[in-house]
Amino acid sequence: MQLATLILIALIPATGLFRIDLASASFSMLGHQVWWASFSLITGLTLIIALAPVITYKTIGTLWCGWACPQNLLSEWANNLTHKLLGKRANVEVDGEGLIVAKAKNRFLNWAILGASFLAASIVLSLIPFLFFYTPKETWEIVTLSDREKLSPFLLYLFSVGLIFIDIAAVRYFFCDYACFYRMGQRMFGTKDALHVAYDESRSADCAKCNYCSTVCITKIQPTKIAPHDICINCGECIDACDRLHQKKETKGLLEFEFDAQGSRNKTLTVLKRANLSIILLLAGGIALTAWGIATQPKPEAKIPLAALLKAQEIEKACSVQCSKEEDVCKKRNLEGCYRAAACRCACKLEHDPSDSGELRQCVARNLEHAEAEHRKAAGPGAHP
Repeated sequence: MQLATLILIALIPATGLFRIDLASASFSMLGHQVWWASFSLITGLTLIIALAPVITYKTIGTLWCGWACPQNLLSEWANNLTHKLLGKRANVEVDGEGLIVAKAKNRFLNWAILGASFLAASIVLSLIPFLFFYTPKETWEIVTLSDREKLSPFLLYLFSVGLIFIDIAAVRYFFCDYACFYRMGQRMFGTKDALHVAYDESRSADCAKCNYCSTVCITKIQPTKIAPHDICINCGECIDACDRLHQKKETKGLLEFEFDAQGSRNKTLTVLKRANLSIILLLAGGIALTAWGIATQPKPEAKIPLAALLKAQEIEKACSVQCSKEEDVCKKRNLEGCYRAAACRCACKLEHDPSDSGELRQCVARNLEHAEAEHRKAAGPGAHP
């Protein structure tokens, strides 16, 4: 599930489903431009970003952390690889008891394989944030430095690789406990009645000398005595471990998921109750405002192909030379000369591009007519054209 979530996060910008365009202050959704200037869009997105996590805090708790968060995916993978290469009890994390490595596996080759694996993962994962701002082609140009003008994004990419490497190599679950905004929100808005791992204390005698659940716990806490400050991520590993152990006795495990402190089995009603109706209504309003902001976006102007722009520039340049005499007369504040200059330009464009002949012919005839009228006016009454 975590890996699928990570792949989905990467595919959303890679396929063009959603991308952020900082240059034009807009979102790109399937090629459709959504401008940030829309008040309803920004208001709606603000409500969604602020309230969606609160609803999860009150209902499913830290289920996101245990089942979908890429940070926990990387931490689990890094822990498993570390234990495989440096020993079952190896610890290289910043919040550990210090560097712990099995003597038999404290070899240069093992460290080299571990470091190379972390670096390879960092190089690949650092591409994902860039895909939200650049197309896959532009991202490839940044990474390979094939475009020298993209040196600044390349340096930013290297910085990103370094941060992710440090995170995988040494930070891991320390990030969840002290730096994750989602986890901070969980501590502020979370409730004991949200989804959590519950322990059947009435059968405590069945596990008086058993620590199997705490042995398999990813976050190294005691599942039978989870405190409010513990970083339980609702992964369910302890529940599975307890169930496996009791299957031999054909009895049920002592750990299970519950939605409230009273152990209610009506989960659907409990979720709706805990979510808080006012928060749900505000979130629905945010979704409606966002949809309205997208639907009422002004239609973008049709883009003129580059070849057409270049051709128009060439024609404009040629006509400027061809009608230079008339332009010079116009610059002397001669109205007749200005009309003749306009007629000359239309006639010149008609020569180079007859496709729009109707409008250009009218332009020539109309400006020549005005020019003749100005000439007669300047010559005085009775003058012949």
